[in-house]
Amino acid sequence: MSLKLEAIAAAILFLVGLRLSAFYSGSETGFYRLSLPRLDIDARAGDKTARQLQWFSKNPAYFIATCLIGNNVANYVTTAAIGWMTLIVFAETNAKIEIVATLLMAPIIFQFGELLPKNVYYLTPLTRLSKETRWFRYSFRSFLLLSYPLVLITRVFERISAQQHQPTEMLLGRNRLVQLLQHSHEEGVLTDIQSRLTNGLLLLAPQPILNSMTPHSRILGLPDSVSRIEFLEFARKFGVSGIVVRKADQPQSWYGYISVAELLATTQPQLIVQKMPVIDFQSSKLVALHQLQREQATFGVIHRDGEVLGVVSRNGLVEQIFRPEIAQAHARGLKKGN
Repeated sequence: MSLKLEAIAAAILFLVGLRLSAFYSGSETGFYRLSLPRLDIDARAGDKTARQLQWFSKNPAYFIATCLIGNNVANYVTTAAIGWMTLIVFAETNAKIEIVATLLMAPIIFQFGELLPKNVYYLTPLTRLSKETRWFRYSFRSFLLLSYPLVLITRVFERISAQQHQPTEMLLGRNRLVQLLQHSHEEGVLTDIQSRLTNGLLLLAPQPILNSMTPHSRILGLPDSVSRIEFLEFARKFGVSGIVVRKADQPQSWYGYISVAELLATTQPQLIVQKMPVIDFQSSKLVALHQLQREQATFGVIHRDGEVLGVVSRNGLVEQIFRPEIAQAHARGLKKGN
């Protein structure tokens, strides 16, 4: 083969590798941007392409593994093409020449093999993936012997670390749910308060209840033995609608609360003390809020092995739902504390 034909063959090989890199990199980005409701509607309407993409959306590990292997193949092809071209140009090759040539070509590979296709697929994920589903299906079948062990390894690690990590499907589901809510708000399907509520729930759900707890040393409360007048003065001084109470002879034995509205209608405050639900210290904020709502309680007491750690307010948790920035501030405070 003449040098001219070799140079053309090397250039074609480089372009093939660049196209493969663009295809797999863009497909991975487009996959995360897919609209599952739209995909489900198209699949129910009989669209075969939508059904294939829907299968991958339900088995994301296969899609990700195929993209991973495909990107490695693309990188190998482009590297081989660069090495071949340096051999043609310099009539010999060594590690330094190949490294320099690869560095010179890196901006082109990054721009046209990574950045540009990712942006295109990000803007039109369903359109691009629908047009290239057939080629991705061929890749999936070709790489199945390599991708299947990766999927098995992933599932093994998910089972081993089930307490620390969520499976891929759950992570993708949460990301797509956030995306769906964002698009719904932009299109006017969700009102502002509905959007804030859903965003607040997503932020609140995984956070530990200890992050919103008032420690026992800082609780605004009184012993249950004080008089009605003292309760009313305390409520007026601090502007509270409920007062947490403890046993008179045990400083850390917070167990109940008194509603100021009910206190105004009685002369014996000890008779209207309502017991606080006991919340496990390992509970999340959403679990704690559900427990307080279920038991119609204003306050809950956090226990760890029978020890009182603090008190949590239902109104405080509800406020965090409607004002997500409060939940984020609590989360940042917890990280700094750790």
